[in-house]
Amino acid sequence: MLRQGRYKSLVVEPDRSLLGLIDYIHLNPVRAGICQVENLKQYPFSSYPKLWRRKVRTPLNRNVLLSLLGVKDSIGGMRSYQKHLELSEESDPQNRDKLYRSYCRGWFIGGKKAKKELADDLSRQNPGIDWEGQDLAELNETNWEGFLREQLKKLGKTGKDIEADPKGSPWKMEVARLTRKHTSCKTPWLAKRLNMGHPSRITAAMRQQ
Repeated sequence: MLRQGRYKSLVVEPDRSLLGLIDYIHLNPVRAGICQVENLKQYPFSSYPKLWRRKVRTPLNRNVLLSLLGVKDSIGGMRSYQKHLELSEESDPQNRDKLYRSYCRGWFIGGKKAKKELADDLSRQNPGIDWEGQDLAELNETNWEGFLREQLKKLGKTGKDIEADPKGSPWKMEVARLTRKHTSCKTPWLAKRLNMGHPSRITAAMRQQ
């Protein structure tokens, strides 16, 4: 988005908030005070005026966009979309902030279940990747969690064992060591997840080994 920091991409759950996300992108120059909503067709640094062309070039897909609004792929459909943008334009600062939070933070737009399923799939397919950026931190945690659960399963341990056994149990130390060795997890996360007390306990054990 123009003047909004470095490029970033978002994963959008199918049929979830896609039209709202496209609207937000198209209205970005309006909300930045660069042009008026009725003049968006003349704003060159946007995909919006390109959608008005008789033949729209890929990767733009006018048919998909207008189908989200329930209108035909035609100039008449674009006029309906233009009216939709005019009605969608929001001058209330609180609503603008709400849109920003919805579309410009995190890495996924959609339901919690779909987000978790995608995170699990990414972790299984890319076990060695350390996802960069604060927004993707939870993907790393999904990766760490998956590896740790495998180790617990091999040892026949459960969450009850984590809570009941001493903080310095040898099996906890071994799980911590393997998880640190094979993932990018941090000691504070491990200490909390395995109920091992202060992270320094893990650090000291790693040094001894």
